[in-house]
Amino acid sequence: MRRLIASLLSLAAFVFVLASGVKADYTIHVGSRTPPAEAHCHRVGTRSTDEGRVLSIYACRQ
Repeated sequence: MRRLIASLLSLAAFVFVLASGVKADYTIHVGSRTPPAEAHCHRVGTRSTDEGRVLSIYACRQ
């Protein structure tokens, strides 16, 4: 019974993720270097690594 419930919850989560996925024409770039201007990127946030380095997060149009 536990396996059945776990399977159904996993399947429901999978379907939810697929159904709510955003269909867009952009990619995400994470790194310490700025992407080239031709990629039409804008900065959307930052993340810190375990070593303390700050990585920038960019959304880029395709």
